[in-house]
Amino acid sequence: MSPAALEKMEDTKPLDETVNNSHSDSTNLDPSEARFAEFCKNGLSMDENTCTQSMKLFKETKHLLQTNISAIGNGTLDEAERFWFAFVLYSIKRLSEKNGDSEQQGSDDNGFTLCQILRAAKLNIVDFFKELPQFVVKAGPILCNLYGADWENRPEVLV
Repeated sequence: MSPAALEKMEDTKPLDETVNNSHSDSTNLDPSEARFAEFCKNGLSMDENTCTQSMKLFKETKHLLQTNISAIGNGTLDEAERFWFAFVLYSIKRLSEKNGDSEQQGSDDNGFTLCQILRAAKLNIVDFFKELPQFVVKAGPILCNLYGADWENRPEVLV
């Protein structure tokens, strides 16, 4: 899909108006980044550090989302973005946990759970885990650069 077509699709999103009116710092964000920031801050009430880490991973992988929209979920921009937002946040959550200290199944240091992510993204857990391996394959090299070559070997990471 051409960048112009993607931009046209993004411009039709109704959330753009509320994001641009509610965030003065969104002027340097493209529409998908602004929607992601809105999702993190309003959908999950994330702290600034986690939000910054999440935005970094989102920006690094955004091109993968844009080139694979039709292969994620039902192929619509809205659903692909919701999956991608959830994948990014789940990755941040799992990869920032301290070496498998996941005995707490409730809210942890990151302040959100997978259930909260999926609820905010309006996704079900079965579909999420069905689509997650595709994200891991495509974003693997980026995750490797950000979290080290052993990111796949950490206990209970991602899949």
